[in-house]
Amino acid sequence: MEELQIGKVNTSELVENHGTPLYLYDGGRIRDQYRELEKAFDSNFESSSINYAVKANPNPSVLSLLSEEGCGLDCASLAEMKMALRFNEAENIIYTAPFPPQEELEFAARNGVTVNFNSIEAFERAKELPERISFRIDPGIGEGNFGLDFGGGSKFGVNEENSLEAYRKAKQAGIERFGIHMMTGSGILDPEYFGKVTLKLGEIAENISEELGIEFEFIDVGGGLGVPYRPGQEELDVEEVAGNVSEALEEYEIGNPEVMMEPGRYIIAQSGTLIAEVQDVRRKGKTYVGLNSGMHHFLRPMLYDAFHEIEAVNPSDEEITADIVGLVCENTDKFAEDREISRVERGDLVAIRDVGAYGFAMASNWNTRPLPPEIMVEDGNTEIIRKSQEWPDVFHGTGFQGDENQF
Repeated sequence: MEELQIGKVNTSELVENHGTPLYLYDGGRIRDQYRELEKAFDSNFESSSINYAVKANPNPSVLSLLSEEGCGLDCASLAEMKMALRFNEAENIIYTAPFPPQEELEFAARNGVTVNFNSIEAFERAKELPERISFRIDPGIGEGNFGLDFGGGSKFGVNEENSLEAYRKAKQAGIERFGIHMMTGSGILDPEYFGKVTLKLGEIAENISEELGIEFEFIDVGGGLGVPYRPGQEELDVEEVAGNVSEALEEYEIGNPEVMMEPGRYIIAQSGTLIAEVQDVRRKGKTYVGLNSGMHHFLRPMLYDAFHEIEAVNPSDEEITADIVGLVCENTDKFAEDREISRVERGDLVAIRDVGAYGFAMASNWNTRPLPPEIMVEDGNTEIIRKSQEWPDVFHGTGFQGDENQF
């Protein structure tokens, strides 16, 4: 059986050069995902834009690649905004945070970033108002995998009954440029869902427009586009998603706003692979395959019970059933339970797939373990986009001056 390749490079070659554990990203796959989504929305709307959710994977090289493709950026923190402005124009950046710190609101306003307010309270305490704003609306509908449901009974957004008051206050404060926004779910593979939830947002937008005389410059239908993590799941038809959103908006008199979407997972998840080395195969009632990685490098399976395919880099014809576990001192440190995998032994390489979104972004130094490197691979070329940590790096900022060569 053939060895796993990433971006036309054998995984074993990448490991020989960079060691393990190792985060790998296929740059070509990132571009393809963005282009497919852009094409779908461009074909359905007179004006549309895609804003990548930086939180999914904030590596500067990822932001640079997508900005070169013409993608906008959706930011959730001060650091994300500052990094976004290195690669993109302020007019292509939007900032959303559930309970935004004052300094972040002021930074966005000073730098021309569109602010998407999560609440009326956040708007009222903004000392410096941006030129263009939107409110995140909770339309009372929510859906998602891994418990990631952001609509209907969550901390996110302004309820429908308060949405008119939110925009009234903004208009009274002198705001003249408006958008409207929602983000209601995550990992959704049903294209009909996006039309259903847009119908509700369109109804709310039309009511605000009629009552207050507001003409929306944009309507942001959020993200939530899923990818098929499990075998047998089908790819989301983004052309159908865009068509359903278009049909929903045609039901309402809201002018001709630019239609925005802010995907993270859809663009970056399938590009990413985490390579780890088998440390031991232990048999204790059941079989445990222990890796030199763990929940400190990739948390999603432990936090969300999320499924990720795991395969041997050099598979054999024989399979075993095992728990695939990490080296962190925590019993929940399991990438998979009772998973069928090609027979592996100590020193073999294992690939955990579709880790590009919320993988390295959620990593930590738990158990005082360094973070792995990140490598971008595209058309046979490789680039280190984040160096691996050495053990003294874990103590950065403490005043401790460690020497990697001391021992």
